[in-house]
Amino acid sequence: MKPLYLFEFCDQAWIPSGARECLFEAMDACNSGLRSFNAQVADVVLELAVRHDLDKIVELGAGRAPITSHLAKDERTRGMTLVPTDVAPNDDIFQQLGAEYGERVQPEFSPVDITQPHDVLEAGVLVMAGMMHHVPFELRPAILKTLSNTRSAMALFEPLKRTPLSMLLASLAFWPALALPLTRFKNPGKWRRFLWCWFVPIVPWMFAWDGVTSCLRQWTAAEWQAEFDRLEDIAGSVQIESGFNSLKILWLGKGITQRFEPATCDGIR
Repeated sequence: MKPLYLFEFCDQAWIPSGARECLFEAMDACNSGLRSFNAQVADVVLELAVRHDLDKIVELGAGRAPITSHLAKDERTRGMTLVPTDVAPNDDIFQQLGAEYGERVQPEFSPVDITQPHDVLEAGVLVMAGMMHHVPFELRPAILKTLSNTRSAMALFEPLKRTPLSMLLASLAFWPALALPLTRFKNPGKWRRFLWCWFVPIVPWMFAWDGVTSCLRQWTAAEWQAEFDRLEDIAGSVQIESGFNSLKILWLGKGITQRFEPATCDGIR
């Protein structure tokens, strides 16, 4: 099965804001409710930060900053700096996080293009959680090269794979999206959910489409390894782990001399 970069509804600016909000709520229901993807990512990232004595954690392509939000609630990040970034920053979400958590969360409000060097990419743990499949295939090598030339540790996670089983599971995400009006009945925005999930039920279909498309956009572990093999001087610092329905890649920039030890960090399921 070859990778395909088809369109996803959540990437489209013309989607009504209410429907878009429901799409992100459905994503949160899957990654923080039905499975503990965000929590597992946070644990791996914190272990990397401690292991390499780094006190800054930068969420790249953060969007609504789910990992930053999770980490900000964790007392283990006391004394650390959490920095959500994006090429198109979500100012409202970033401002809310900064206001709620004070100095612990310091958003980068200017666009950060991770195909190019940037000060925010230095001396931290750089987290990419469920974002790399939104990057066109031709830009991914440039990102690996830029990040590998930093003094940072990188952690890339994907909650899906390009396999028939993963595509089947992604299509079943139709149901948690359909159930949003019930599962979040007490949360603000219940009439918005009734509208876009039931009365004009486009969100469950869009969410299922996006899930399957996300699978098709994924690179396999072997394809990622082939890209890393083209880079110089980092072969010994890359760990690629393919889970049941996920992918985890950890690697170190050239500015970090300490290499990984065997079996660093548990897998993402």
